[in-house]
Amino acid sequence: MSDEEPDGLWPVLPSEAVQDALSDPGLPVDLLSAIVAIAENPWLPESSARDSAGDWRRLPIPHGRGLAEYVIDTHSHLVHLTRIIPL
Repeated sequence: MSDEEPDGLWPVLPSEAVQDALSDPGLPVDLLSAIVAIAENPWLPESSARDSAGDWRRLPIPHGRGLAEYVIDTHSHLVHLTRIIPL
């Protein structure tokens, strides 16, 4: 296994805006499931790169529920969850 793909889950560090969204009791379960999926594999095939390096990613939430945007920090083995956009 390479240094870029360590074993185990990737810790997800939410931004302040994401923390506010996650505190909403009406947040769809699909959005929470997407965060778990990102922690398991931040390079999900359903996600798309937002820059040429591929560090910024965007993941559509199933059933048209929204988008999750995040940055993969391979050096620190962290995912910075920057935005959740419910639709």
